[in-house]
Amino acid sequence: MDRNTLIGALLIGLVLIGFTWLQQPTPEQIAERQRSEQAAAKKPAQPAAHQQQALATTSADSTSVRPPYLTPQPEQLVELRNALLSVKLSTKGAAPVEATLAKYKDQAKKPVQLFRKGDARLNLPLRTLSNTIINTADASFELVSHSDSSAVLRMRIDSTAYLDYIYTLAKDDYRLSLRLEGKDLHHLLPANMTMQELEWSQRMPQQEQSWKFEGQYSGIYYHFPKGDVERLETSSEEHQEVQQRLQWVAFKDKYFSSVLIQQQGGLEGNQLTLQAEAEGSGYVRRAQLQTSIPFSLRSAEPTAPLTFFFGPNDYELLKGYDAGAVEGEELQLDHLVYLGISLFRWINQYMIIPLVTFLSRYLSNWGLIIFLMTLAIKLLLWPFTNKSYLSQAKMRVLRPQIEAINAKYPGKEQEAMMKRQTETMNLYRSAGASPMSGCLPMLLQMPFLIALYMYFPTSILLRGQGFLWADDLSTYDAIVSWNANIPIISSFLGNHLSLFCLLMTVTNVVYTRYTMTQSPTSGEGMAGMQMMPYIMSIMFFFMFNQNASALSYYYFVSTLITIAQYFAFRWTLNEDKLLAQLEENKKKPRKKSKWMQRLEEAQRLQQEQQRKAQRKR
Repeated sequence: MDRNTLIGALLIGLVLIGFTWLQQPTPEQIAERQRSEQAAAKKPAQPAAHQQQALATTSADSTSVRPPYLTPQPEQLVELRNALLSVKLSTKGAAPVEATLAKYKDQAKKPVQLFRKGDARLNLPLRTLSNTIINTADASFELVSHSDSSAVLRMRIDSTAYLDYIYTLAKDDYRLSLRLEGKDLHHLLPANMTMQELEWSQRMPQQEQSWKFEGQYSGIYYHFPKGDVERLETSSEEHQEVQQRLQWVAFKDKYFSSVLIQQQGGLEGNQLTLQAEAEGSGYVRRAQLQTSIPFSLRSAEPTAPLTFFFGPNDYELLKGYDAGAVEGEELQLDHLVYLGISLFRWINQYMIIPLVTFLSRYLSNWGLIIFLMTLAIKLLLWPFTNKSYLSQAKMRVLRPQIEAINAKYPGKEQEAMMKRQTETMNLYRSAGASPMSGCLPMLLQMPFLIALYMYFPTSILLRGQGFLWADDLSTYDAIVSWNANIPIISSFLGNHLSLFCLLMTVTNVVYTRYTMTQSPTSGEGMAGMQMMPYIMSIMFFFMFNQNASALSYYYFVSTLITIAQYFAFRWTLNEDKLLAQLEENKKKPRKKSKWMQRLEEAQRLQQEQQRKAQRKR
């Protein structure tokens, strides 16, 4: 480092030291600062909410200390009522805080409450000119007018500006309309705003006997305009973003729903959150929606129309809301009733529901309605059932010949087993019988069985309807209950035994046992297949024990009718005549089907491979 550089560095250091010394406060300034800090420490901190309100106050009306909507007022509950629905509104937040359905009872035989005070929250986070947030859920509203069917609650901003919540409850309807109207809102909100955020949340109370199965059918459903209805379901917690515009969002439990509908502009930027509540908490799910609705200040008195539906998941009722709607603009609220997908929903929608509706016009006993519906379905499927029984009869009369083939080629060696199989298939082909011909008709019945499995647990028509020992066909009919938690068993079976489910299982096992003894076996490999019906019966017992007793009752009655049909068929069938016909078939030349040709070719190739393997040894 040369002399000039060293001198320059020293001068810079002296300048910095001198500047720091000159900026030091005097003793008087230090004493004054200490007194100010001590005074601030003694003053209580202002809450963030109060700071937000103070900012909002300044932006709303710089001359007033506190605007009217921030002035605490005694909370007042306003009730709107018709013959079906009662809704209570609170002057704090102007939101529905209770919804009660007059015609439906809960487990305590009291009117069903979709939500109680503290369970639901409706909020518009208003972003002000000063970029602060005012939550309408915390604001004080004035009651401007009130009747049994309408109410106007006003959030007064200043001497001229206000925001009104105008509620109207239709006569004998579950729909509650809400219209947001404002005047001089530019005093508080940006004049160029076109959308307003909206927050809605609700805890869904447990309404049914089984927390598990009520939760299984609970979730958030949402509808795309001119599109499909999707759903969000979970047994823990789930979050989903839906950026496409929605027409409605529903917080749905098994038999009831709360729906927010916006048909003019829709709901945009949707954030959905669903969380499972703990068993025993009295609730099944917690649902939340964050969205945006059209709300423009460009007009002198801006408005935003909304509609709530607080009611039952009744298919006919919900379908009726689309009566007269323009094609492509239907609400499709009937999709709140889960009837299965594609083919199964079609069967329920166009066959099962019309049949049930027709029978319920003339009968009030749901046990009898289900019996007649089951009988009608069994008669409709009788041609397929009859073909299946005929195939079983052919197997039965050929049983002595099959046993003779088994005796001719005894043993478990691969070659003996292949010969038995080849001879058996040749016998079936020549006689005009096929083991598979009895399976296809049974498979054709499966869509009806699955469709009804979807229908019974979700039909609100069964709720509260008793039959014999079952007090409520929409839930299980426990004859034995216990409180102890049995590992694994309690998770699948519950802490009870359902009588209809037990009868269904026993009847299926006995019927299966009988039919198995009437069918021929062709080899040791059939032993495992013969166990499958028993395993399925046990599986159904665990599946149905906590489900709707109407479902178990239907399968029980269906099995009894099947048994009656089976014995009626056996009684009218002349097996000697059938055997003679099969013997005549053997004399006729029969062209092999392509499936039989492929099967025989596969058997021939397998036999050749076995011979080659034996030569190598």
